[in-house]
Amino acid sequence: MRSKFPICVLILLMIISACKQQEIAVPEQVKDLSGEWRIVKAVRNGVDITTLTDFTQFRLSFNKENQYSIEHPLPFVVNKNGSYALDDPKYPLRITFSQTGTDAPVSSSFAYPVVAGKRNLVFTFSPGCTSNTYLYTLEKVAP
Repeated sequence: MRSKFPICVLILLMIISACKQQEIAVPEQVKDLSGEWRIVKAVRNGVDITTLTDFTQFRLSFNKENQYSIEHPLPFVVNKNGSYALDDPKYPLRITFSQTGTDAPVSSSFAYPVVAGKRNLVFTFSPGCTSNTYLYTLEKVAP
């Protein structure tokens, strides 16, 4: 009985020392904006204006070549088609739009949250007048 105890302890120590925890690094994916987006919520100066204006026709489309297009423009960061860039492809906080035919890029704060299981885009901007601040929440249109 005594000879079995040290052997059992030795086997137990070997099993414990053989179990190493390995951390698997999962790299953050580059944010993919491609697709067509629609406004689901609009706030101006802290007041929800979603039901006060027809936002249903507005569409913002991004493609994988960093180009965007706008259908049925509303007060937005830009009003012409062009190209876009994120400040960080993995952890974006700002998006910069370069409209076709203009030299000055326009930048907006940007969030990319998941709400109720759906990816959203949230833009905060002031189109011209700094006393008016808009916050648009966009949701991807199902293909």
